[in-house]
Amino acid sequence: MNREIELKLEAAPEAIERLTRESWIERVGCRSQDQVSIYYDTPDGELRSRGYTLRVRSAGDRFIQTVKSLDSGAGLFERGEWEYQIAGPEPDAEVLASTPLAGFDVNDLRAVIRSDVNRTARRLLGDAGEISLDIDEGRISAAGGHEPVSEIEIELVRGTPACVVDVAKRIATAIPVKLGVMSKAERGFALADGKLGKVVKAEPVAIDAEMTVAEGFEAIVGACIRHFRLNEALVIEQRLPEALHQTRVAMRRLRAAMSLFRTAIADEEFANVRSELRWFTAQLGDARNLDVFLERDLPPEQRRTPWQNREAAYDRVVEAMDSRRFRSLMIDLVAWAALGSWREHTSAGMPIEPYVNRRIDRLWHKINAADHLPRMDDEERHQLRILIKKLRYALEFVAQVHAKEGERQKKFGRALQDLQETLGLLNDAVVARTMVMADAWPIVPEEQNDEERRLLHDAAHDLDRLQKAGPYWR
Repeated sequence: MNREIELKLEAAPEAIERLTRESWIERVGCRSQDQVSIYYDTPDGELRSRGYTLRVRSAGDRFIQTVKSLDSGAGLFERGEWEYQIAGPEPDAEVLASTPLAGFDVNDLRAVIRSDVNRTARRLLGDAGEISLDIDEGRISAAGGHEPVSEIEIELVRGTPACVVDVAKRIATAIPVKLGVMSKAERGFALADGKLGKVVKAEPVAIDAEMTVAEGFEAIVGACIRHFRLNEALVIEQRLPEALHQTRVAMRRLRAAMSLFRTAIADEEFANVRSELRWFTAQLGDARNLDVFLERDLPPEQRRTPWQNREAAYDRVVEAMDSRRFRSLMIDLVAWAALGSWREHTSAGMPIEPYVNRRIDRLWHKINAADHLPRMDDEERHQLRILIKKLRYALEFVAQVHAKEGERQKKFGRALQDLQETLGLLNDAVVARTMVMADAWPIVPEEQNDEERRLLHDAAHDLDRLQKAGPYWR
């Protein structure tokens, strides 16, 4: 088995063409080749459920069969890879026996995805190592549908992973790129399942008690970036309110992770990364508030100006998403999570369970002390809501670590979710009552209405349920 360390970037075809004219790229010899890849699985998707993909790729008169572990994160992919040359275009049972898919009957497999790409391959040599730089352009086909491919794969051949990051930064300086968070196989399976291009909620994070703090934090960062990227295009291209909401949730989860792990990750880069994440998250606020306001039952004459303001707010969101500043932030974040100096700290090598339990306890003590919710003002309730979100995200990150708690975990989780949702509805009502923009809508007196009083009563009940459920992670 080989370990594949690579970073995937997505870019428009015209941007890739510009990249190939950069002097440091143009002077490197290249080789172009048409490749056809067929991905196989059983009718019930058993290979995927085990976390692997099986591909047979043909290029010229050669056939390569590859089994890969299916990564569901983002950033520096490090995957198991079992690759063999075979005689023909069909899966070879004999070499499959030397992989984690040993024992599968190839007669049970069927072709699910076809990838037709032209790959232009280059080797970049430097003092620090050697990089394979592959540009793939073409399309993926599955279940009668098609999806274009226009991506750059930066794979480590020799040296340290920092070489991959250096090349990615250089590319991001030259052309607009986005971090790739889905392999061709993942995109193909999503296309086959009719899930491509749909709003995506946060997926479970694969963290177990055997991980170190460093391994767990890197996995969480990758999951948050993936969550963001799977919704970003729907914000830019379609301006879907739910997609914007999910990108905002992804950023808030990422910031919550940095707060949760702060004592282990606070190195010289920490403050800058946190500041840049705060900057970007702030760009999403106006658009989200206007989306929430426009969900209310309003007469047409009161919708016109808020809708115009919403369009202007989305313009600012898209501008931020497409900015060089944000592109640099995403690559810097991946590099820092995987290679930052914080990983040299003693706490980074600690087992993750006792570390996160202590950090979660700190959050719980603050929330458990909130026994006067009905008497809080709007700002105090907002701060409580932030703490509750941080606690919920923290528990979701490490849910698998505490899975043995079973019903206690579920009971606490339901109460926590209900409290967050109730406080969220209450916050939306407060925003709609107090947000005043020029010519946007008539100013409403700043006093609680019946809806807010009902939500406040529900929130107090939910908090009581949560406190009675108690901290299951101890």
